[in-house]
Amino acid sequence: MQNYFSGFLVSLILHIGLVLSFANFFQINNLYSFNKVEPMPAYLVFEKTYTATKKTNKTIIEPRSEETVINSQIIKSADTRVEIENVKVEKDLLLQEIINNDIKSSVEDISYYSNLIRDQVIINWKQPSSAKKGITVEILITLVPTGEIIEVSLTKTSGNQAFDNSALNAVQKVSKFDDLDMGRKLFDNHFRKFTLVFNPEN
Repeated sequence: MQNYFSGFLVSLILHIGLVLSFANFFQINNLYSFNKVEPMPAYLVFEKTYTATKKTNKTIIEPRSEETVINSQIIKSADTRVEIENVKVEKDLLLQEIINNDIKSSVEDISYYSNLIRDQVIINWKQPSSAKKGITVEILITLVPTGEIIEVSLTKTSGNQAFDNSALNAVQKVSKFDDLDMGRKLFDNHFRKFTLVFNPEN
């Protein structure tokens, strides 16, 4: 049978020795304290260098009078006013440009959707042979945003019954306008209620 006790005892002694050395039980640090050398103080000495400087004529600044100070303040305030006015002018020009662009795009949109509606009505319109040149009939149309016609009424007659009826029939046959995918504001302002004018030249 192997002797495990001796191995255990050696291991125990080694571990105890390590623990005691970490705890500085043997005061190993003090062994080196006798050989410690104190650092020698050293001092750095700098010599001042003198450079020859030219004597310059000093300009004497005279104190400004109250009138000069007031005038400079007036000039500054005038400059500030001019800058503010320039900013206002630029702002007005920018706003005008934005408004013009909005109006231009709005007019283009109105023209586009008006032509779209007109084309869908003309496809269904059959003019009577009795229609004379120069007569017109006006029809008021009320829509919902989906393009469906909810009301059609004759607001101005041409004097020709057949011509009036042909225009009314053309609108009623459509019943719903397709592709009116416009903004709500544009629809409410221009296409919720609008007048369609028929004449033989159309």
